[in-house]
Amino acid sequence: MRILVADDHDFVCVGLKQTLLLEHADASISTANRGEIALEMLADEDFDLVIVDLFMPGPVGGFHFIEAAFEASPDLPIIVLSASENTAHVRKSIGLGAMGFVSKSAPKHVLFAAIDSVLAGNIYAPKSSSSSLGEPHKFDFTSDLNVDSITDSLTRRQLDILGLMAKGLSNKLIARELSLSGNTVKVHVSAILRVLNVDNRTQAGLMGQKLDLANRSQLRPDSED
Repeated sequence: MRILVADDHDFVCVGLKQTLLLEHADASISTANRGEIALEMLADEDFDLVIVDLFMPGPVGGFHFIEAAFEASPDLPIIVLSASENTAHVRKSIGLGAMGFVSKSAPKHVLFAAIDSVLAGNIYAPKSSSSSLGEPHKFDFTSDLNVDSITDSLTRRQLDILGLMAKGLSNKLIARELSLSGNTVKVHVSAILRVLNVDNRTQAGLMGQKLDLANRSQLRPDSED
C-alpha cells in the first residue's frame, strides 16, 4: 500500500510515518510539507491513501487541497488529520471529498480504524465535535439539517449545483448552465450526496427543495468552485 502524508510540520510527518508502519509494515509512505508539492506527487505517482493536515499554509492548503485532490482523483481515499474537532470543519471536509476525519489527539488505534474504514469504502468521522472518538460509524448530517448547516458543508459551486438539482435539471443541463464539464458536475454531485447522506440525486433534489435552495441566491459570499 502506498500512502501520502501531507503536513507542514516535518516532525509530524516523521512521527506519523513511524506510527503507520506499526500497523502497515509493508506500506510505502511518502511525505509532503506543502499542498502544492502533494498535488504534484499525486499527479506523478499512484497512491492508495492520502492523510492530510487540514490547515497547511499556502494557496493549496487545507480545504483547497482536499477539493483539488478529490477532483483530480475521485476514487482516492483522503483522511483529514487535524487538531480541530469543529463539526463545521468535519462536514466541510467530507463535503469536499474526504472520506475520513481524525483528531490529532486521538490514540493511534482510532487512526488505524479510520484507515481500515475508508479503504473499505466507508466514511469515518467523530460522532460529534465534543465527544471522544470511537469506533467507525456512518456520519449523519440529517439530524440537524438546515440552510446554515448546508452552507457550511458545501462550497458555493456545490450549492449552485444543488439548487439546480432542486429544479430537476440533469447533470448535462447543469454543466451547460454553469459552463462546467460533465465530469466536474458528476464529481460535485457525488460530494453533495455524501454530505446530505442520501442515496441518489432525486433525494438530494427533494432536500434542496425543502431548503428552498432553488429560489435562493448569494447563499455564500465566497466564490469557491
